[in-house]
Amino acid sequence: MNSSDSRDRDAKASWKVSLKILRYLEQHPNAADTLEGIVDWWVPKQSIYEEERAVQQALDEMVKQNLILTTESSGARKYYRLNTDCLDEIRQIIEDAEKK
Repeated sequence: MNSSDSRDRDAKASWKVSLKILRYLEQHPNAADTLEGIVDWWVPKQSIYEEERAVQQALDEMVKQNLILTTESSGARKYYRLNTDCLDEIRQIIEDAEKK
C-alpha cells in the first residue's frame, strides 16, 4: 500500500467523523464539549443513532422479503425472528455474499 492510499483512507475516515459531528450538532445545536467529550459522547451517540436507523431499514427490508417474521407483544414492542420456511434461501444469500 502506498502513502497516497493511506492518505485517501484517512481522509475518508475523517470525513465520516466530520459528518457524525455535524449531524450531532444539527440535532443538538447548543452542544459544546472538549475533544475528549466529543470522542466519548458525541461520536458514539451519533454512531449508535445511525446504526439503529440502518438496522431498522435492514429489518424492514427482510420482513418485506419474508425472510424474517414479526410479532408484537402486548406492550406493542416488535419481535423479529427467522422465517424457517426461508432457511434455504437465507443460506444461499449468505453463501453468495461471502463469495464477493
